[in-house]
Order: sequence, then structure tokens, then C-alpha cells
Amino acid sequence: MNIFLTYDYELFFGHPTGSAEKCILEPTNQLRAISKRTGVPMVFFIDVGYIKKLKKFAPHYASAKSDLNAVTQQIETLVEEGHDCQLHIHPHWEDCSYNEQGWQMITDRYKLVDFEEDEIIQIVLEYQKILESITKKPVNSYRAGGWCLQPFSKIKKAFDKAGLKLDSTVFKGGHFTAGNYYYDFRNTPEKGKWKFSNDLTREDQNGKFWEYPIGNHYYKPLFFWRLFFLGRWNPKDHKPIGNGYPMASPGLRKKMLTQGMNLSACSDGYFVTKLSTILKKHEKKNFNELVIIGHPKANTNFALKKLETFIEKNKAKHNFTTFNALNL
Repeated sequence: MNIFLTYDYELFFGHPTGSAEKCILEPTNQLRAISKRTGVPMVFFIDVGYIKKLKKFAPHYASAKSDLNAVTQQIETLVEEGHDCQLHIHPHWEDCSYNEQGWQMITDRYKLVDFEEDEIIQIVLEYQKILESITKKPVNSYRAGGWCLQPFSKIKKAFDKAGLKLDSTVFKGGHFTAGNYYYDFRNTPEKGKWKFSNDLTREDQNGKFWEYPIGNHYYKPLFFWRLFFLGRWNPKDHKPIGNGYPMASPGLRKKMLTQGMNLSACSDGYFVTKLSTILKKHEKKNFNELVIIGHPKANTNFALKKLETFIEKNKAKHNFTTFNALNL
């Protein structure tokens, strides 16, 4: 089975956003170290809107200039080390600003579909160009910020113009429509990958785009009680390395603690403990692909140790690879 370890390379979007050092640079370096020890490559979906805004404010603020240089250099290093850097878009950066207090987050237009179609095309092409100017490699794979890529029909033209061939946003059964979010993946093919055209949740064998869905798992309420308890009882091992707060997700925590939730296969924090279970489920279904999502900012010391154990346990049997290696 091809296993893709993927990471959304970004700050938090609440208040505070956290620093580049703690949310991006330090935890990504820890992932790089794991990669070197285990010999497996990783995929980093780069939040390019953040880089665009760093470029805008770097001439006016030394802190923005320092972060821009550090983040750019790290992305270049990731490419040199054989990692895959692909396109991740949180379009709300178009409305954000920066001052002495840091980032001023405005997330009203959180989804690409909150923009007009011509604006969507401009954003996708501009962000792709920025990333390619850093990586010096073609960028043809995509992950939507906050899993928000519906309706895809409004975004399809931008994918066409950018030459994007692969998306990895969907996770089967996912559904959340509160606050600034909207995604509904309750009806998707029972497959490890599929082609699509106008609707990323509907297979079209003649479609020009590939969907490589993120794995999924139903996490019971007890799992979330344990997760929240460990973060308070043993913060040294279970508190995220990132020093920011997420954007509000109305009703999410209550649902987690009372009903449980179907969420993505994830290497963040305590979620890492379910990776072996998810892998076995994919093996039983005879899937040839498993995509795992993570966020450097949400890494914990516990999660990093367990991730390395998971890799070492499975790398002889399975192929840890990248989207770039598919040569689509």
C-alpha cells in the first residue's frame, strides 16, 4: 500500500495565531528529523496565502521579514531533502493584515467559494506561482483549507487553468457546516482513490482530476475525553508545540464529547494512536492508498514518538511515498 504522510504547513487562525517558530519551523524540523531517521519522505501542503502576506509586510516589519526568510529557507530545504511541497489555500489571507501586535485575522471569506469565480482563478494561479518560485518544481496537487472545496464546479476552471491534477481534501463521512466551514463528504466512493470531474465526491472515470481521499475513522466520545484530559494532565507530552489557537468551530467540541465524530486519519496529538487501526481497515478493504493528514503546529512530543514507531513498524511492508512520485 502507498502511504502518504501529509502536513498542512500553516499558522493557527484564531487569536493568537501563534508564531512561525513554534507553529511551523520547530515542529517541521522535528518531522524532518524523523524522516531522516526512517528514510521516508513526506508531503507538505504549504499555506501560500501566508507567504504572500509575509512578502507584502516584510519591507515594513522586521519580524515579518525574518519569518519570510526562515519559512522560505525551510521550504527550500524540504525540497532538497526529497519532500513534496504542494498547494494549500486558505483564501481568507486576502483579507488579513499585519502590525506590531502580529496578524489581524479576518476569516469571513474562509472558503474559495466565498470569492467570485474570476477571483478564485486569480488566487489559485498567483499562489501556485509563488510556491513554484520557491520550490523550483511544478505544483500539481492541492488540499483545500478547512476541507472546504464545495461546490467544486465553481472552482473547476481554476484547477484547469493551473493544471492541477490531484486533490487530497475529502475524507469519507466528513460533514461540518457551522461557522465559516462547509464540507459534506457523506456520500463518496468506497475507494482509496478515484477520478472526478465536477463533483469531487462523485467518481467519473473520464474525469481529468484525481481524488486521493484522506483516511477516516469514527472517534468515540471517550476518545475525546481522554484527549482533552491528557492535554491538561500531562502537557509536556500532550500539549501541541504550536502556541496559537484555532478558529472557532461552533458546536464542535460538544459534539465530540457527547456523540463522537467521524474525522480524518490524523497524526496530530492523541489521534496518532488510531493510525494502526485505520491502516488495518484499509488493508481489509484492499485499498492501495492511505493518506494521513497532520499539522506541524498540532504535533505533540507524544505524537512524534508514536509516529516514528508507526513508520518503523510498517515501512518494510508498505511504501511511504509522495504525490510528486506518482508522476500523474
